[in-house]
Amino acid sequence: MIQLAKHCRISGEPLADAEVLFELADSPFPGVYPVTVEESLALRSPLRVVQARHSGFVQLAHVYDLSLYRQYSFSGGGSAAYRKHLTHFAATVAQQLPKQAYILEVGCGDGWLLRQLRELGYENVFGIDPSKAARENRNDFITSGFFPEDMPAALRGQKFDLIITRHVLEHIEAPRPFMTALANALTDGGQLWIEVPDLTSTVQRRLWSNFYQLHCGYYSAETMDSLAATAGLRCREGRIVEVFGGSLLRKYARGDAITTPAPPRLDGLHREVDQFRASLAQLSALVPVGSVGYGAAERTAVTLGHAPALAARLERMFDGNRLLTDRYLAGTALRIEDKEALFRDGAPAVLLFAISNATEILAEWKQRLPADTLVGVVGGEFILQPLRRFP
Repeated sequence: MIQLAKHCRISGEPLADAEVLFELADSPFPGVYPVTVEESLALRSPLRVVQARHSGFVQLAHVYDLSLYRQYSFSGGGSAAYRKHLTHFAATVAQQLPKQAYILEVGCGDGWLLRQLRELGYENVFGIDPSKAARENRNDFITSGFFPEDMPAALRGQKFDLIITRHVLEHIEAPRPFMTALANALTDGGQLWIEVPDLTSTVQRRLWSNFYQLHCGYYSAETMDSLAATAGLRCREGRIVEVFGGSLLRKYARGDAITTPAPPRLDGLHREVDQFRASLAQLSALVPVGSVGYGAAERTAVTLGHAPALAARLERMFDGNRLLTDRYLAGTALRIEDKEALFRDGAPAVLLFAISNATEILAEWKQRLPADTLVGVVGGEFILQPLRRFP
């Protein structure tokens, strides 16, 4: 299941002397949601993040078994803020492409964006994804599998006017051949739109839980442009979008490569991560035993890897994604329940791990939980205070 990565995933240089940015000897392996506590507790592994000396690419020091993606459970419709982002994304496509355009989404998850595009009148839309969400939503336009090897026979020679891959590239162990395959599937004037967590935003905002085992590569504009250039692609437009704590959206088309600057060195990052752990430890000391957590995403699991004492304070988890109900947060004994149970049962304290959606979640809590409910925000300032004191 686990082995050391020998070479940089972009440059091919040896990783034996790569700079170790931080590591956990034992962390939950997130993104998989077992149905038994025994299966859950077995899902733990080391987490070590390194930066290659020459390319500057930040990546995992380990390689994990791709079969884990068969049980990956991300769902595109779980958050109102994320649905709003996808609706805007679909509208942007509609402004730029005619309705007869051929569109492929690589890593389509449950197909939420594809359904939005179909509602806008696009009939030639297709998606492929190896995850559980794709299998459960498989139909005539969604294929369960990996790109490009599992593309259906009817589409293998098809060229696409637009290929979309959102929050996929960071999961790819061999990004250079993957990027080449994407480029080869474009029409002559086609575009490739890539969205990934932005490494620069992650560091600037100190979102250390963005580093976890299913993200094997961490991209800045520089490293993504360099990777695209190896496939004969050049960036035509790029910006940061406010989703998942800051994501990098870049649009590529065929063109001559340009020289991109080397990404900055992140020497000393371990000190920042140590401060994150210290803040978690301080919060742990204040949280009463029998508290609960809200938000069972990957970042929650790895946060608890940084803070075992905090995990010990929690009794269970809640989440708005009903696909996770009655499953366990990977690497822990924390059973996940539907959010309605929280409003029905209450708790001594509720820890909010889903900080990317904190505004919408707190607004709902203020309407449905007692005002004196103790609420902790696990990130930023690590606030712990009665609900009534939140704006």
